[in-house]
Amino acid sequence: MSAATQDVRTRTESLVRLEAALVTPELADRMEVVVWSPGPDLYRAASIDGSVGFRRTDVHGRWSYQVVEVSGDNPLADQATDRFLGLEAEKRHRFHTRDKNAYPHAFDSIAQFFDGAHAPDLLATHTGAHSSDANIGQHGSLGAVQGRAPLILSGCGFPALGTVDRATRMVNVAPTLAALLGVEPHPAGVGPTGRGRADALLARQDGDAEADLLTGDAPDHLVVFLLDGCNANLLYDVIASGEAPNIAALAAAGTTMGRGVYASLPTATLANHTTALTGAHPGHSGIIHHAWYDRCSDSEVDLLAFDQMFHSSSHLDPNVETLFSAVKRSRPDAFTAASFEFCDTGADFSSFALVRGGATGGLPELDEVAHLTPNTALRSDQYNFMSQVDQLSVTHTIDAWRQVNGNPLPTLSWCSLSLTDEVAHEVGPHAPAARAAVRDSDARVGDVLAVIDAAGVRDRTAVVVLADHGMEESDPAVSAGWTPELQATGVAHLEVGGGLIYLT
Repeated sequence: MSAATQDVRTRTESLVRLEAALVTPELADRMEVVVWSPGPDLYRAASIDGSVGFRRTDVHGRWSYQVVEVSGDNPLADQATDRFLGLEAEKRHRFHTRDKNAYPHAFDSIAQFFDGAHAPDLLATHTGAHSSDANIGQHGSLGAVQGRAPLILSGCGFPALGTVDRATRMVNVAPTLAALLGVEPHPAGVGPTGRGRADALLARQDGDAEADLLTGDAPDHLVVFLLDGCNANLLYDVIASGEAPNIAALAAAGTTMGRGVYASLPTATLANHTTALTGAHPGHSGIIHHAWYDRCSDSEVDLLAFDQMFHSSSHLDPNVETLFSAVKRSRPDAFTAASFEFCDTGADFSSFALVRGGATGGLPELDEVAHLTPNTALRSDQYNFMSQVDQLSVTHTIDAWRQVNGNPLPTLSWCSLSLTDEVAHEVGPHAPAARAAVRDSDARVGDVLAVIDAAGVRDRTAVVVLADHGMEESDPAVSAGWTPELQATGVAHLEVGGGLIYLT
């Protein structure tokens, strides 16, 4: 037996032991699905109920998937996109068991993840009920609620179809927006398998433009509001109740994806901000999660740490192109702006670039924050702090539209707002404070829209509202982890980012 064969066998045996330790009755309340790759283009997903092995094949530049083995119940058999639609339906099915869940696009989402240079050897995804890091709201896993984000397309270039009974994927967002703006195909663009793709509008385009949701009228301006971690059912319910009049007006004049937009695995912030702005899955973008282990440097990356956060775009794969860069490639005179956006490569203005350049402070005092919910009982310290951050993000967007630095009107301005994520993590997406965070965010959206109106270009402007992932309410009583069970296997390993497990 060659050394290489022995290494493969040893690795496989180690992963089988780790998997077995995680899919036990004792961990059934917190462990949803364990996934890993036994070999090139081979993947395995296991739960307490059963397992499935599947293979990936390149068919004319597209991936095709075939199930090769099932034991017990296939944990990925249900990939429906309409599970738990509507806020009341979601509330009725809190802490649901695996047989009630669905895992949209599971095969493709798992496979792309293990393409990443910094992908772990095994990924343990938690149940909706599992509460970690003292957070009630959770995301990161494959399930329908954690993966589903809202998406509203409105204004110039988008049809007014109302709410359509369909879903799309995060990986389709950047190609759709590139097509909307008339971006020219990338001369060396590649598709999901890494093969050349003649119609790729971005350098690495894993997704596809939703061409039937475009009228063909290319707007002069595009404004994107990303409400981080905003639960789709919650946003749509707040719109329907009349509590979010600004976003409701956008929805009434445009198209809303009724089943949402599905994040790529992991359904986490840094990974899917990048996917939304590049059209590349996390496994291809270089930003595989918010935290990972870098085998080359033998170090851990944590992009949520303040000393690393503002430099997160430095990890972007150089072969991946952002929407900012693509717009500049097709419209050299365009001005683009990224307000509090992690994935800011190619933007002419960036809030994070200011920090990288040495700027400090800038946050408004709390009493200077507009649209802060008056019910102080709903506001924690983090609610107040993230309101200050979002106020500054909106200020940067408004400054770009008011041309305070002598810039032309933005062709693309991307405004990321984080309050919705922070509050829903603290109290869960069904709590009154989460609803208040949506109302506050809607008012901030209204402030930006008012400036666009004042510029006299609203009829030539497209507006998009989306989130980067979903948010699911967990059970605080289910907060234990799985560290003792993994240690008991005797397999040397390192766990990073809450489920990324590396053999050491």
